[in-house]
This record gives sequence, structure tokens and C-alpha cells, in this order.
Amino acid sequence: MRELTALLDRGRPVEYRSGDHLMRQGEEGDCVIVVRAGVVKVLSDDHAGGTRLLAVCGPGELLGEMACLDEGVRSASVLARGPVSGVKIARSRFVEYLDDHPAAAREVTRQVTRRLRAAENHARAMTLECVDVRVLQVLADMIGFFSEDAARTGAEVPLRQCELAQLAAASVVATHRSLRRLCERRLVVTRYGRVRVYCTNCLNRAIHSKTITGCGGSPECVPG
Repeated sequence: MRELTALLDRGRPVEYRSGDHLMRQGEEGDCVIVVRAGVVKVLSDDHAGGTRLLAVCGPGELLGEMACLDEGVRSASVLARGPVSGVKIARSRFVEYLDDHPAAAREVTRQVTRRLRAAENHARAMTLECVDVRVLQVLADMIGFFSEDAARTGAEVPLRQCELAQLAAASVVATHRSLRRLCERRLVVTRYGRVRVYCTNCLNRAIHSKTITGCGGSPECVPG
């Protein structure tokens, strides 16, 4: 905790509105940002001229450390999903902090390694499951970012179908068909730019048992 405070003390508070860029792909890695509140999207431009959603991050995440460590350019853009507050630390002060705190430097290196390994494991796991389970797993992962009381009230995930497809490593067509099946089986309902999960108990059961059916938000649903 003291080491985190020492890092934050080297930066300055920043605030972003929904849609603001915290970082842009291709720019120099001149700073890192520690997210204190809010949710951000990590996006990458592809060779076809489109944009791909790589990840969603929330409070406590350190952003931009890879470009600072290797003195390269940003490999992705970071966009505020809503109001975001954080602390921005200049690259020189971040590197100075790591020099002064070897344990923290090792932890940052481990964090980068874990993030890369997690991305590889996620991509591998996604290809082993059917599309329905992959979409449900993405929804389960996203609930932690977007809903504070999902256990009792269900949850709403404000992502478009194309973004869910990217995170689930599926085509947009396959994801659309999957969501239609999940709607028919009373697990979710789709709205413009978002998906409502009726019941997180049923969501988790469907992921682990592969029995794709839900309660439609019934108050009598029993956890298990």
C-alpha cells in the first residue's frame, strides 16, 4: 500500500468524460495512468481499418506501462466508457519510481507477463467452447465492471454485439445467433447497445454445466 501511495504521489489527478481518449495507439509512451474510478475500453486498430475491443479495465488497473518500459509506441488505445478518474504519472517519474522500488518493478513485470499469458489462455479457452458458452463467459466477465448488485437484480452489460463477438472470438453473425438462442432460453434479453442478464445464478450454472437455460429473472430461482 505504501509503495502504491509513493507511485500516486509522483503523478497528478486526471478526469475524463465518456468517449475521451486516455491513450492513443501509435503515440509515444510518455506516461502511465492508474485508474481510480470508472471503466475504460482497450481498443486496437486492425489492418482492415476497423477497431477491435481487446479488453475492459476498471479501478486499480495500471495502463500504458509496456510502452513506458520498452520506450516504444502505444500498441492500443484506451477510451473512457463513462466518467473516469485516475492519476497520470510521467514516464521519467514512473521509471524513477521503479528504480527506487525494486519489488514494485518486479511486480509490474509480473503483471505484464500475467496479462499476456491470460490473453493467450483466454483465446485458447474461447476456441474450445461452443459460441453460446463463450458469449455467456464474456457476459460473466463484464458484469464485474458494469453492475454492483448483480447477484440480486441481474445485470446489464453495455456492449454492442460486435464487441461481444470480438471478446468471445466469434463472428458477429454467430454471436447474433447465439444471443437469439440465449433470449429464447430466458437467460438474457438484448437491447440497443447492451445485453440484460436476467439472473447471474442461471448464467453461472449455464457456463459450468453447459445446460443453456435460465429462469427469466424469477425471484424463486435458487442459487446453486
